[in-house]
Amino acid sequence: MSGGVPPSSRARGRARGRNDLERAADLYERFTGHDVSQGQRVQVPELPRVAAVIGECDGLLYTTVRDGKTERYIHKFRKADKPLLCVAPDGRQILLVGGRYRFTEAGIVDDSDKKHAHLV
Repeated sequence: MSGGVPPSSRARGRARGRNDLERAADLYERFTGHDVSQGQRVQVPELPRVAAVIGECDGLLYTTVRDGKTERYIHKFRKADKPLLCVAPDGRQILLVGGRYRFTEAGIVDDSDKKHAHLV
């Protein structure tokens, strides 16, 4: 993701907010450029206590709407920053465990990405 993603209309630096809900809303608004009222609430399932490690996650592909425009993104993790791709014992939940990255107003930014270090 890092490298050529322009900021949304609401990008403004570090996350603001006192609690997790406020911080999540702020991150959503800074990344998408949309009011959080346009966001989708999801119930996060309970995390499994154990998981099978499948391997390293080389990258992610995702589609989202930013500033009213549908965008498709590909993020290739740098070698030093790759998380592990794991699955729950029942095979119904995929997890990214570990890794050295952050999700910012510019999307996924690897910690070793010196060009975008100000976002991490």
